[in-house]
Amino acid sequence: MARFSQNLAFCLIISLFRVSNGSWIDRTSNTIHKLVRNIEPTWNEVSDEVQSILSAIPKRGSNLLEFFNNASTGNFSESEVGKPLFLTPLLESNKVSQARKQAKVGEISAIPSYTGFMTVNKKFNSNMFFWYVPAAFNAETAPLVVWLQGGPGGSSLFGFFVEHGPFYVDKEINLRLRPTSWALTYNMLYIDQPVGTGFSFTDSEKGYAKNQDDVARDLYNFMQQFYKMFPELLQNELYITGESYAGKYVPAISYKIHQENKKGTQPKLPLTGLAIGDGLCDPENQLAYGEFIFQIGLVDEKDRDIIKDISKVIKGYIRAKDWPKAARVYDNVIDYFENKTQLSFYYNYLLSDQPDTFTYYTQWLEKPSVRKDIHVGNLKYSDISMKVHQYLYEDMPKTIKPWLETLLDANYKVMIYNGQLDVIIAYPATEHFIANLNWQGKSQYNNASRLVWKVGGDVAGYAREVGNFRQVMVRNAGHILPYDQPKWAFDMMQRFIHGKSFGDKA
Repeated sequence: MARFSQNLAFCLIISLFRVSNGSWIDRTSNTIHKLVRNIEPTWNEVSDEVQSILSAIPKRGSNLLEFFNNASTGNFSESEVGKPLFLTPLLESNKVSQARKQAKVGEISAIPSYTGFMTVNKKFNSNMFFWYVPAAFNAETAPLVVWLQGGPGGSSLFGFFVEHGPFYVDKEINLRLRPTSWALTYNMLYIDQPVGTGFSFTDSEKGYAKNQDDVARDLYNFMQQFYKMFPELLQNELYITGESYAGKYVPAISYKIHQENKKGTQPKLPLTGLAIGDGLCDPENQLAYGEFIFQIGLVDEKDRDIIKDISKVIKGYIRAKDWPKAARVYDNVIDYFENKTQLSFYYNYLLSDQPDTFTYYTQWLEKPSVRKDIHVGNLKYSDISMKVHQYLYEDMPKTIKPWLETLLDANYKVMIYNGQLDVIIAYPATEHFIANLNWQGKSQYNNASRLVWKVGGDVAGYAREVGNFRQVMVRNAGHILPYDQPKWAFDMMQRFIHGKSFGDKA
C-alpha cells in the first residue's frame, strides 16, 4: 500500500493484523471487555488503562515506513533539470499567455499537458504542484475533473500514473499510454496537496495544514489562480474527486467553493458535483470493522469482539472531542490488527502484498530529463509525506458530515463509491456512514431499490440512486479501485457525470 501513511484513515483497520502470541489476546480480551462496560462512568480512568493495554501490542517493523516513504531528492545540476516553475508572479502580472507557454510539459509525450507551482501562502512560501491534462476529445466543453489523493500526505501523481491518468510507467521504467484514461473525455487536474505532499512544499512549519479549513483555504487559493491561467474552463462543469483520506478533502474544498460562491466571490467557480472513492469521511460512523473482518475470515470471533470493544473506546474519545487520545488509540489499533493477521496490504483482501507497479513511477520521476520537462528542478518528491500526516494527526478522528449534508441539500451531484474487496474503508463502513447522514433525501434513499450495474454484459456492481446522489459498490475491486477495474471505473464516472442511470445498459 504505497499510498497513504500510517494514519487514522488507515488506522481504522489497517489494523487487522498480527498479534502473534495468542495468549496475549486471551489476557487482554477480558480486560478490554470490562473497560468498555465501565467506560462512561469512569472515562478518565478507563482511557488511561485502555492506552496502557494497547501500548503493549507488539509494534510493526520498519517495513511500513519503507512502504510509505518513497521520498526522493533530485541531485543534478541545474543545466540537467532546470528550475522549478513558479506561476503566481506571472499570473499576478497578467502574463497569462506566458504562464501557459512556460507551463507546457516538454518532450516526454506528444499529449499536451501543463505543470508548475502556484503559491498559496506568500508569508510561508507555500507552493502547490499540479499536472493538468486537457481532454483528448472535446476539451473545449469537457468537464474539469480535479483529483485529490488521500493520506493525508499522498501525492496525486499516484492517481495520475497508477490509476487513471494518460500514462503509466512499466517495469523497465518507460512511459506508456494508458488505454482507459479519464483524460480521454475529461480535463484532468491532479494536485499535490496539502503543501508538503508530492512536489508541493512550504518553507515554514506554520505553512502545513492542521485541519480541513486549512486544506480548503489553500486549495481554494490554488483554484482561483488556476482559473486565471485557464479562464475558458469557467464555462465548463467542475467536479472535485478523490479517494481514501480525500473523503475529507473533497467535501472540504467543495463546501468552501459553495460558501464563496454564495458570498459572490469572483470568479464564481462552476462546481457541479463531487465524487468520493473508498473515503474516510466520518470516523465515528465508519468504525464498523469487527463484523466485516470476521465475515471475510481475517479474524475469529474473539478478535472480532475485541475490535468492536476498542472501536467503542475510540467513539468515546471522539464524542468527548478528545482528538489526541482518539488518534493515539487509532494508531495502536493498527498495530494490534496488523500483528494479528500478518498482512501488509489492506487495500484488497485477495492480495497479500502491494503490486510492484505502484512504485515504478517514482523511479521515472527521478530522471533528469523528466524533472526538466515537468518543471520541478531538484525539488524533493515525497510519495507519502509523514510531515503532512503529523500536522493533520488530530484532524483524523474528526468528521466532515455537516459539510456533505449541506452539499447534498444544495443539490450538487454527489457520488460515494466503494470497492468490494477494500478492507481499510470497507463497504459496510461506508453504508453505515451514509445511513447516518441527515439530508432531505434520506428517506427516499433508505427506500430506494438497489440497481444491478452491468458493463458489456458483466455485472460491474450495484448502485442506489436518489435525485443527484449515487452510491456505488464496484465488484472485484479494492481501495485503489480504478487500478483494479479501470474500464468499470471509467464507465462509473461517465454515468455519474452525464446523469445516466446505473440500471441502464452500457
